[in-house]
Amino acid sequence: MRGLIVAIAAVAAVAISLPTPAGAFLLGEPTDGYKLKLGAESDIKLRVRLQPRLDFGDIRTNRAGTAYSSHDDFYSRRTRFETSGHITEKLKFNVTFAADKWEKKSQDEEIYLYYAYLDYKFSPALSIRFGKHKLPYSRVSRVSSSKQLLVERPASTEKAKKLFGNYHPYNQPALKVEGRAMHGLMGYALAVAEGWEDGETIRSGRSVDDADLLYAGRLELSPPGWVEGKNGKKGKKSDAHLGEGRHLTFGLSLASQDSIEYRENGYEEDRELFGFDVSFHRGPFTLQFEYIRWEEDSDDPAVDEKEPEGWYVQAGYFFERYALEPAVRYEVYDQDTDSSSMEEKTTTVGVNWYAKGHSVKLGMNWVHTSYDRNAGGRLARDDDRDVFQVQGQFYF
Repeated sequence: MRGLIVAIAAVAAVAISLPTPAGAFLLGEPTDGYKLKLGAESDIKLRVRLQPRLDFGDIRTNRAGTAYSSHDDFYSRRTRFETSGHITEKLKFNVTFAADKWEKKSQDEEIYLYYAYLDYKFSPALSIRFGKHKLPYSRVSRVSSSKQLLVERPASTEKAKKLFGNYHPYNQPALKVEGRAMHGLMGYALAVAEGWEDGETIRSGRSVDDADLLYAGRLELSPPGWVEGKNGKKGKKSDAHLGEGRHLTFGLSLASQDSIEYRENGYEEDRELFGFDVSFHRGPFTLQFEYIRWEEDSDDPAVDEKEPEGWYVQAGYFFERYALEPAVRYEVYDQDTDSSSMEEKTTTVGVNWYAKGHSVKLGMNWVHTSYDRNAGGRLARDDDRDVFQVQGQFYF
């Protein structure tokens, strides 16, 4: 493993020492998959994404569980096989399979359906999507992992993705209506999904007997000339724009599922989420802030109510000559605002090297997390931890 670390460091050193021509990457321009034309209005595009990953540092605990212990773990963080395209000019589809965290220690290996949906676009103001896809809340969670600024997303938003179900709850079958208005300055989305399903374990000793539908919505506003994408049309979100264009977007997210009834005793709980975010980039500089809060409100006297919240701010600057982008993020995640001393604070410092844009890149992060005395993650002899993450990406 020491040899692997040395090899990665050598690659990084070479990357820093080799300036690239202005407007170009060392291995050429990014690719966007293989597209096959099937008819006048139909096509299919195939893509493969691989993210090999090395974690080392305080990633495990000692045998007594009282302190963090230094270890390393080399595994495949993400493996994705994507098919997408058009059936007609207005009807498109996506079917994506995932095999994430394979060969990661203490992790089950499975291949599962990540996306499977149809999307019909009536006009820029209205499209309908049905099938398995992301729910419309949290800016950073809606950005593809292929275009993240840092190796991992914030702890608070990752926890919020698990609020409405057990098995990949953020990507679940839903009916979503979305669109853009005011010449693209306003974007909106509203989704209806099942959320918690009958029989799922929602918390220790409590399983779901019945529940209302899950509703999730998002509103985005941008000033004229600052819409993310091209010509006022909806563009794919990104944390790392590689020096191109500009955008400023204010986002508001809401999600709710009520009357989640416990099978064991008939008590029930409601779950609600609120989020606000601001994202900005202009040329090489990018800046993003997000606040998220949710509530788990149960009428069962034996169940503690919880109100977690978190916020982060992250920034990066892209040096075109070297295809390098140093980045930093600071996050505060309060695991329960109804209880005292349950915050975890995380500082992440990293750098990305783009050999072929987002098609071939290498990210290296140092993540330092400190825990309050009552926070999950704090151990009897350790109240902080340091983890180093190195992740490559090959996306064709």
